[in-house]
Parts: sequence; C-alpha cells; structure tokens
Amino acid sequence: MPRFTKILMSEQFRTYYLIFGAIFLTLHFFTNASAQEIEAKIQIHEENPSIAKVSGRFPNLQRGRNLSFARSFAGFSGLGERIRNLKLYNANGKEIGYQTVEGEYVSDAPFASWSYSVDLSPRKEPSAAAHISWIANGNGLLMFGDLLPRLSAGRKASGQVTITLPPGWRQLENRVDGTVVSDDIFSEVASVGTDVRYRMVHAGGTAISLCVVGNWLFTSDEITSFAQSIYAKTSETFGAPAAKEVYLNVFKFPQNVPRGQWQAETRGRSITIISSDMAFQTQSLQRLHEQLRHEIFHLWIPNAVNLSGNYDWFYEGFALYSSLKLAVAQNRIRFEDFLDTLSRAHAIDTRQMNRISLIETSRTRWSSNETQLYARGMFLAFICDIAMLNSSKTKRSINDLLREIYSKHKFPAARTDGTGAVLSIMKAQPELVPIIDKYISGSREFEVDTELDLAGLELSNALGVKQKLNRKQKDLLNSMGYNNWRRLSPGPIR
Repeated sequence: MPRFTKILMSEQFRTYYLIFGAIFLTLHFFTNASAQEIEAKIQIHEENPSIAKVSGRFPNLQRGRNLSFARSFAGFSGLGERIRNLKLYNANGKEIGYQTVEGEYVSDAPFASWSYSVDLSPRKEPSAAAHISWIANGNGLLMFGDLLPRLSAGRKASGQVTITLPPGWRQLENRVDGTVVSDDIFSEVASVGTDVRYRMVHAGGTAISLCVVGNWLFTSDEITSFAQSIYAKTSETFGAPAAKEVYLNVFKFPQNVPRGQWQAETRGRSITIISSDMAFQTQSLQRLHEQLRHEIFHLWIPNAVNLSGNYDWFYEGFALYSSLKLAVAQNRIRFEDFLDTLSRAHAIDTRQMNRISLIETSRTRWSSNETQLYARGMFLAFICDIAMLNSSKTKRSINDLLREIYSKHKFPAARTDGTGAVLSIMKAQPELVPIIDKYISGSREFEVDTELDLAGLELSNALGVKQKLNRKQKDLLNSMGYNNWRRLSPGPIR
C-alpha cells in the first residue's frame, strides 16, 4: 500500500480495512485449498528425523480404492519399499483394510484419506541424493514426487503440502507458514534443516531463491551472481523467462565422498546440486558455473514445455552444447576448451561397438547408455549449429531452433510427443534433414569432414582450427565464439 494512502487512513477505516483484508485472505486461501487435487502434511520429528510421517487426501477426486507410489526414478529402484505403516480411512475417519498387489495398495472399500511413514535415510548410492528425498545430519531435501501418492502417471497435479519441522529447523522463508501450493505439486522440492542459509535475488521478472548448506570455496554472492547472469542470458536464448519463481538448492553429499564428485537435477522450477568441493577455489567456481549453465537450461526444456516421451537425446545433448557456447560467450572457457570437449564427445561416440540410433539411446538411458546419450547428443547439436549458421550466413543458429520449440510447446500448449515435435521443427530446416536421417533416426558414425570444413575446422586426433581460413569460415567461427576474448578489446580477428 502506498505510504500517502496509509497516512490518510483514519483509525476507524484502518480497522475496517484490516478486518476485510483478513476475511478476504481467509476466503482466498479456502478457495485455493478446495481447488487442489491433493492436500497433504509432511511431519519431521526431532526424535527420528529420517522418518517422515505423511498424511492427506484427494479432496476433489472421486473416492477410489487404489493408492500407488513411485517405484523408481532416474535409474534408482525400490522407492516403494520406503513406505511403512500405511493406513486408509473412509469419510467417517474409520480405518479400512487393504491388499498389496505388485506394489500398489487396493483398499477393501473406497477411501477418503491416508497416512503412512517414509524412510528418508540416504541411499547407499551417493548419486541418488540429487534425485531422491533424504534427510541426514540435520539437513535434507523433500522431493514431493517420491513422497506423495501418485495420480495418473505422467500428468501434472495441483496440490497443497504443509511441512512441520522440529524446533530449530528451517525451510524456505517465502513459502507461507510452511505450506507449498503448486499447480505441479509432484515437481516441487523443499529444502529443510538446521544448517540452511537462504537468499533471494531477481533476474528480470524471475525471483531466484537460493538455499545453501555447508561450507564451500565459493560464496553465496558468487552463486547468486552466476545464477542471475546465466538465467538472464538463457532467457534471451528462449525469448522469455522460464518461471516467476525458481529455487536453487546447493547441498553437500549426505555421505563422505571424494573431492570432485557431483550430481544435479532440475525438476519443475527447482534446481538441485549435490556436490563435494574441489581442491582449489578457481576449480570450484568453474565447476559451479558449469553446473548452473546446464541445469538452468532445463528450466525451459524439458520443464516448461508440454512434451512427453523419451526425447532426452535432444534436451540433454543440446543443453550440454548450449552450455559450452555460453561458457565461451561469458569467457569462462577458451574456444580451444570448447573444441577439446567436443573432441572427447566425438571420441566416446566413435568407440561405440553396438551402434543404435539416438532415439533408441534415449529409451535405454538409465540402464546403460547415459554417457553415449550425452556425448552423441552434444556433438549432434554442434553439427546442427554449423549447418544452420552456414545456410543462413550466420543469421540463424540452434538458438532459433530452441526458441521455436519453446514458443510452440510451452505450457499450456497441448501435450504431444517430444521426439515428434522436435523433429517436425528441425525438418523445417532443409539443411538438418540429412543430419536427422543419419545421426538421430539412424545410427551411423559421424562423418562430418564436409560440415567441419564449412566452419574452418578439421578433425584428426582432435578438433582444431585450420591454418588458412576464408572470410565465410571466419564469420562462422566468430559466431560460435572463436576469438571471443578479443571482443573485450580490439574485436574479433577478421
């Protein structure tokens, strides 16, 4: 409320205003709550914080008899085994019996509410900490996708979850009264603990809430500065911000792990980085910047588009390549480092014996092909970038491709198959059609001497810039970041 308005208010009017405001907020809260598909409470108790008690109901769904939970995520199975002491109740609060069928609970009669406990002890695999809920050493992450009962598989659901914590524990301050309200409740991630430090910064119209746990070789100021600049540049790439609110969690591993280990995930509007530190500050800062570039990309694709299926071949590979280009543009790495990373990706792809298409690689990502998916996908994005830059005389690049995919398929667009949607947009660029046939739908080894020559590059033991370049090759290379560091002073070499 503007200051001059407050001064002019009489005490009587102020009283009426406050009463009306309280009534309005109560009605507004009631309306929002009644519209949710799931309402739940998560309780963490001081005497045993690794066991969470969860209770709730589906207020607007017809009462059913089936209750199910996520069984696996990101290659980690056995999630349903953490559920204990399940109880189902009818509308009168009377407990109902149930049977267990292949990990799903089937009640003897329609139920109205439920309660159970979840074991949040960290898994033995340290890498799971970025993907699966856990609490250890007084801190942890609550990932609602594996804590709450599931509705129809694969769809968003609105919800309201209230978190109750032991004395001295904290959670994100701008979530009112410990309650998270979301139209995509299964993608929400809540940071909790005794050692959590919070800050909020803005990048354009987006509020970025940062949660940091533990001591690092970098500061909170450096994290927020990186997040702001990377988010702003990525917003330019996609032509719009990804969300009004973004949450960034930076945690240590709950187990003891060697230096240099890390895992990360972007889920909905939440980015989670689980890491050990590096030996030196410069290394820690460089890796943090790399992690943020990749994960912030995912706030747009796949998280803000309504695409389904396993099209990881696209959004993982193109995220890696876009991250490399942004690193060059922001002078975090040299162009030689850019080429060296692409050379290693090409070498990984070349070593593959039983070759399958990128589309098929996505389907088997979590079982055996994740490294291949990343390497081949990144090198593919590189070749697509060269092709688009060359055909347009450097006026179009993969950034235009990304912007179009986001513009056409961002929520609330109708849900459609991700691979089909991406290939449809790519095929509208004639220069990409043979690349699609050979390296995405097909499984051929990269044969790219012609494409590399367009950019003045050659591949022997590693990618390198040719000694003699014509004007067109120089222009294409400069558009990819070649000699970018010179733009800070005399300008790119012509």
